[in-house]
Amino acid sequence: MSYSTFLSKSLTKPFIAVLTVLFIYAGCSEIPNTTNDAVLSGQEVHSELSSASHSSPNVVEVIARHEGDEYIFELSTDEIPTGWTTFRLINDSHSTHFAYLAQIPQNAKDGAVEDGAELLDYWIKHVTNPFQFFMDGLLPEKELNFENFPTKYEDTFFPPWFGEALPSGGPGFTSGMTTSETTVYLEEGEYIVECYVKNAVGDFHSYLGMIELLSVSDEFGDGEHQSPAYTQEVSISSENGIEFDRHIPAGEHTFKVTFEDQAVYEHLLGHDINLVTQGHGMSAPNKLNDWMNWMLPNGLESSSSSDLGPQKFLGGVQTILTPEMLAGEEKATAYFHVDLKPGRYIWVAEVPDPKSKGMMKAFTVSQGAGR
Repeated sequence: MSYSTFLSKSLTKPFIAVLTVLFIYAGCSEIPNTTNDAVLSGQEVHSELSSASHSSPNVVEVIARHEGDEYIFELSTDEIPTGWTTFRLINDSHSTHFAYLAQIPQNAKDGAVEDGAELLDYWIKHVTNPFQFFMDGLLPEKELNFENFPTKYEDTFFPPWFGEALPSGGPGFTSGMTTSETTVYLEEGEYIVECYVKNAVGDFHSYLGMIELLSVSDEFGDGEHQSPAYTQEVSISSENGIEFDRHIPAGEHTFKVTFEDQAVYEHLLGHDINLVTQGHGMSAPNKLNDWMNWMLPNGLESSSSSDLGPQKFLGGVQTILTPEMLAGEEKATAYFHVDLKPGRYIWVAEVPDPKSKGMMKAFTVSQGAGR
């Protein structure tokens, strides 16, 4: 039996089961579904979006850039108050990136203190590096780096507390030299901000340095109950896939994104939602469908030469997942801001085989629509 087969059979399936159980039983704070339910007309969209940085008290700019072989996230601030927060992902590179947020569980914080390690370094050692070791084992051409093997948790491979980390949203896939904006509600806590898109040889960007720490204080900012006004709605669920009104006019929009429920899929995460323009290289539906699974050798691979990966991702909302959502007892809401030009687009989730799950839907914005 090959090493990759061993990993997929003896590690992946049991870990998915453990992860699901941990998510269901892990304690967590409720994600408020607070919204002002303001729907903007086309005449109001431009002024609303242009003043977003003034009306939203929490604005975090995340600059993605490359310095040689190092991949870097630069955060405009590393501490914000609790409440609605707009993340502006400025992709100053030629590779696709996103900014996935995960709330770090208390057991991980305790472990870092016990080991006398910085929290981010502790996470990288026990989560980021083992994931790279796992990925390398799936790539027959790669040589394993046993410095990344998780000696402290070799029996379980990943730390027991990893399933308690709560995916908390963030900007979706954003192509090179593109900026995207996403608004999510964050509770008090410490959050990992990372990109796990892979480079041309299968290294996660987080493994190459694109990972940072964000602290959310227990103070309530002015944006505690100030969710953005929106122009369109889109929802996603494990049962019905992606649902939306296909008659979308051209122009600037804020999409209210509703996660109706959640599930843990084969790639160890829940569903998210992303927007990509159709007709650019790997943006062709069949190629896109396969690309959205990081566990496949070529999945989520992107290169600065634009030879790999879809050519025009516009952003979206990363996975938001709580035990209550897994149980179908809670929904989550986030907001995605985008300027739509006439053309063909695809909503797609980063899950294995999104098309079969109803999570890859095409639509057209016509030349004559809009203001």
